[in-house]
Amino acid sequence: MAVGDEPAQLELPLETASPSGRLPQRIRPMVASPGHEPFDDPDYLFEPWWPGTRIHVFAEDGRIRLQAEHLSDPLDAFPELRDLAQRITLDGCVIDATLLVIDADGRPDPDGLRRRLGRPRERVGQPGVVAHDLLYAGGMSLSRMPFGRRRRQLVEVVREADWCVVGRAYPAEGRLLAEALEELGIAGLSARRMSAPWRAGEAGDAWLQVPLAADEAAPARPSLTLIQRLPL
Repeated sequence: MAVGDEPAQLELPLETASPSGRLPQRIRPMVASPGHEPFDDPDYLFEPWWPGTRIHVFAEDGRIRLQAEHLSDPLDAFPELRDLAQRITLDGCVIDATLLVIDADGRPDPDGLRRRLGRPRERVGQPGVVAHDLLYAGGMSLSRMPFGRRRRQLVEVVREADWCVVGRAYPAEGRLLAEALEELGIAGLSARRMSAPWRAGEAGDAWLQVPLAADEAAPARPSLTLIQRLPL
């Protein structure tokens, strides 16, 4: 289903409707299944498993609200993310993303993220957002659309900045990307099946989290820019 078509039957489990009635108030996440080892497959898109926390970004009527597993109101802890309203070019969107804390050198900082989640008033580091999937566009559910098409639409609706990016992803060659990530000291690989629709709960083979043997001698915490520009 493309943006502008009649909406498909709603498949995103809802709690209560949003004030405008177009977007759900909350979404039950899709959860990656455990993978065993890196693999190659032309029907999969591979990207780093980012060291952050999962969020859903709701963009509606020129405003942003966030759903995060660890926070009742993420904008209280990360008020800077209200600026996401300027980075999403289409109203009525829900984006599945990873929330990071970035240090002064532009590196994802898991310790800083834990500190900010635990003590949000300290405002440790700079928030960063890496977008992965588009669940709604123009107020319509894209849950039946194959991931590959949702991903292409995601690139069109996110206006990138140094702190807000669509995660760099690579088709087919999971082993090659895994080698590059291991050399950077990154311990996980995301593998999403391009032909799979979105569904809540356990993803099965539609989305895998593959553990990697991160090189302990690698430079600590490579920068977000470096991770985004892997020379594959």
